[in-house]
Amino acid sequence: MEDNPVAPLAQSERSNTDARKRFRQEDPTVDKDDHQKLSMDTPEKKPRNKRRNTSHKKQDKKDGPDSSASSPMPWTEALQDLERVHRALNLVYTFCSSRKHVITTFDTLRPAVESHIKRTLRIQDVAQMVALRPEAMKFEYTNELMLQLNTRGAQRDDVFKSSQGSMSQMPAHDVSVGGLTGNERLGNGADDQVAMNGREVLYLEFIDGDLKRQVLDRETGEATRPTQKLRKEKLKMPVYGQKQMMQLIERRNQKFAIAINDFLKKCTDDGEDPGKALHERAEHYLPKLAPKEPRSINRTASTIPNLIPHERQSISEILLQLKESEWYSGQIVPDGHRVFEPQSPKYGGLKFLLSQELVNALYNAKHITQFYTHQAEALNELHEGKNIVISTSTSSGKSLIYQLPVLHALERDTNSRALYIFPTKALAQDQKRSLKDILAFMPSLDQVLVETFDGDTPMSIRDTIREEARIIFTNPDMLHLTILPQEQRWRTFLKNLKFVVG
Repeated sequence: MEDNPVAPLAQSERSNTDARKRFRQEDPTVDKDDHQKLSMDTPEKKPRNKRRNTSHKKQDKKDGPDSSASSPMPWTEALQDLERVHRALNLVYTFCSSRKHVITTFDTLRPAVESHIKRTLRIQDVAQMVALRPEAMKFEYTNELMLQLNTRGAQRDDVFKSSQGSMSQMPAHDVSVGGLTGNERLGNGADDQVAMNGREVLYLEFIDGDLKRQVLDRETGEATRPTQKLRKEKLKMPVYGQKQMMQLIERRNQKFAIAINDFLKKCTDDGEDPGKALHERAEHYLPKLAPKEPRSINRTASTIPNLIPHERQSISEILLQLKESEWYSGQIVPDGHRVFEPQSPKYGGLKFLLSQELVNALYNAKHITQFYTHQAEALNELHEGKNIVISTSTSSGKSLIYQLPVLHALERDTNSRALYIFPTKALAQDQKRSLKDILAFMPSLDQVLVETFDGDTPMSIRDTIREEARIIFTNPDMLHLTILPQEQRWRTFLKNLKFVVG
């Protein structure tokens, strides 16, 4: 039987390894070169706990000073108590801020903090914290109504934003402040009234870091990092894990301890008493209520005249009063006020005769006895069947130019129609009222129906207006969307249409 060459080789390697082990134990003073040669023969395994040791070092370095024991100088009892109060306040605030509907006011946080510190939480305590870390805390009086608007608007946006699908649930769009709809209430009864009256509350906020958005894991139900974008989630409920909150709390506590150490070092270098120096610094951060301004009705009561004039003053008199006012400080620039000499009116005559009833109606309703030149010229052109464009200044009598021909045509033919097209409802109502004032003094036309036909017109009377009205006030939208597309139903009105005013 042939010899197996593998067995002696394996046995030789084991003997060499044992020899090297004995050599190391007997002679620990092996030089570096020999140690490297031995290492080349049998490479050693790296220790597994090297990574864990490094993490412990990083954790020790990260923790830093968290109490007076690690401080280069001892803390006073007042600072130790302040640090204990800060820990309690930081804990309560962080958990309350994770709930969007909770407003972190001083009165809201105080009961929970006092249960931790076993004493009364004072405003001076928080002011001293802000004095040590002014870049990390906000402590001031704020309008309660604005806080409620911002909080509830943010809550509505965070909770009810959903995907872009057609079946997604979205709140009704509203452009009001904070995103609140008109059906939502900020509170009940007296609370709403107090808020509307401008009540201010003491608001506390940490501004050195926020909680990051998390989602619930489907398998474990614990908070974890989101794996998809916010817009792709069906419902974005605000989820914050306990681990994340505790890390944020601990970071704030560590930074506050560092701030105390820096403050003590500065006091030692400047030779100041820490207690007195902190008290003086905190005075600047004590929140103060804004001075309440007197109500405007009291401030302007002396400017209200005893008698309200029935006639309007001239422009020159109004400008003189403005310049004599207390608040006037030269707002009218040089050469900004110009005076033009009054011009005597110019009148013209008509080339056709008006009925005596129409003349009387113009005088009784408008006190008109003659026409200006531009009015007479326009009326003559219309009587000849021409189309005109009127472009004159305000209150120059343009309305009369397109009212008089319609009334004159109705006197001759009661089947005549007129369509007034105005872009705004207010303008249409004003012109309708002016026309009815003249019609009120014309008994022969007392049966003439003048109506408005717009989107607010009830459906029950639209047919009556279309068939019976002689003068209709409408707008461009109704003309293009309702009247012209239904030309057959409006054919009687359009066949007798004599005047279109727009």
